[in-house]
Amino acid sequence: MSVISVSNSKGGAGKTTLAMILADQLVENGLSVAVIDADPNGIITKWAAKRAEAGREMPYSVTSQPKEAAMIETIAQLANENDMVIIDLEGTASRMMSRALIRSHLVLVPFNQSPVDAELAAAAVSLIQEEEEAVERKIPFRLVRSRDSAAFATKTSKRITSAIEQAGLPMLPIGVVERAAYRDIYEFGLRLSELDPSQTSGVPKAIENAQGLAQAVVDSLKEDHRR
Repeated sequence: MSVISVSNSKGGAGKTTLAMILADQLVENGLSVAVIDADPNGIITKWAAKRAEAGREMPYSVTSQPKEAAMIETIAQLANENDMVIIDLEGTASRMMSRALIRSHLVLVPFNQSPVDAELAAAAVSLIQEEEEAVERKIPFRLVRSRDSAAFATKTSKRITSAIEQAGLPMLPIGVVERAAYRDIYEFGLRLSELDPSQTSGVPKAIENAQGLAQAVVDSLKEDHRR
């Protein structure tokens, strides 16, 4: 089993989108997945409610807003029962975030490709490194580009990517491309594979991007395990 936390203090960084499409594709690949929705906005919980109201089966379990004191026990129980546990963390630094990070085999830090967002992503990395000092072990992480352009990289994006590489910070080789399908899975309470291409544009490309993301995350877990 593996525990993956998705963390960033910046709202709108694509944290929940990344958690949802990753869970979706890991299930598609035959893994059993549990999601912990620790974000106060409860977007994944609301998505699950839409599915329940429509009578659709859940592809993975969703545990909503666990109490801070129960976080470690919740993670341990779900990790014992599933191949993957994905935690959509709240945006602010807290004891709950701390407890999730120290139990994680990989932390994903999504960021929008702007100088301000890149700085906030760096702050999220600093929080991870503080936890590393506290528990005296490495907590593997990857930065993940959000709202990636499907066509080309902007000059700003190239500068930010270059700065990240020069700083020696690990980044997932594939980002979350801006796709209508990623918005529609929440609006309609659907999985990517359930979207109607006649109502949502670019579904095959969104699935291709999501598959690539999931594979990159699995590869990162394997790489860190070998170290």
